[in-house]
Amino acid sequence: MPSTLRRLDADQQVVHLQHLLSSHGYFEGKLPSHGIFEDTTHDNVVLFQLQHIDKEKRPLKPDGVVGNKTWWALNNPSGSAQKNSFLPSIPENLTAKRRQLLDLIFEEHAKPVFEVPDGSNRSVDIDEYWGDTGVIGKAWCCAFVSWSLKEIMGEYPIGDKHHLGVQAVWKIARQAGMETRTPKPGDIFIQIKSGGKGHTGFVVGISDDDKSIYTGEGNCGNRLKIGLRKKSTINHFVDCIADGQSQNFSRSRFDVESVNQHGTR
Repeated sequence: MPSTLRRLDADQQVVHLQHLLSSHGYFEGKLPSHGIFEDTTHDNVVLFQLQHIDKEKRPLKPDGVVGNKTWWALNNPSGSAQKNSFLPSIPENLTAKRRQLLDLIFEEHAKPVFEVPDGSNRSVDIDEYWGDTGVIGKAWCCAFVSWSLKEIMGEYPIGDKHHLGVQAVWKIARQAGMETRTPKPGDIFIQIKSGGKGHTGFVVGISDDDKSIYTGEGNCGNRLKIGLRKKSTINHFVDCIADGQSQNFSRSRFDVESVNQHGTR
């Protein structure tokens, strides 16, 4: 004898979740099934997580799972609760070009810039980083570096090209004599990885003990991050501004997480 079938009862917690998301402007153009945690609800939870931080001022994990951190953010979706704890501070005694570059990096970080959807290597801001290359949807750490340099310097200083790959950047920069052993804010860091891959970004500060760098880097996980990396994890540094910047700049102490385990995916 066939089983008795009934319409699935709505889960009241899911109803509450959907009401919160809707009140925050989500579900545009496609309404979810009432009280059912289906794909539309899941996708909007992920989008919310990409755009919000938790109580500890850390980005939410965009996994579509609504736990305590996401519930807190849903109930504190804007205002001071959602302001990142990072306060940009440009080291003293930098040249004008380096100050302008760091200003731009901090401005982009404050937007914030992250992939939509997660893992797509795309967003309105990220697509802009590719300039006129005609490329979108690829690993974008190098694109962010090229775009930033062009914005500040009015040209592409490394081989007069908007580069797409880290190892190509390093090869041309080395041939041009741009490698430096003493990194300064505004320099580029290079990590070489297997399979012709790599990761890159900018130095935005040097730690007090001179053993770590603070970085501004695209494609760090799914977003543009200000992070902390040990110098020992960096293969090369590039000074393409070549403005005679001395080492007499103030050292930095930012309240940011280590990103030693993060990079271009």
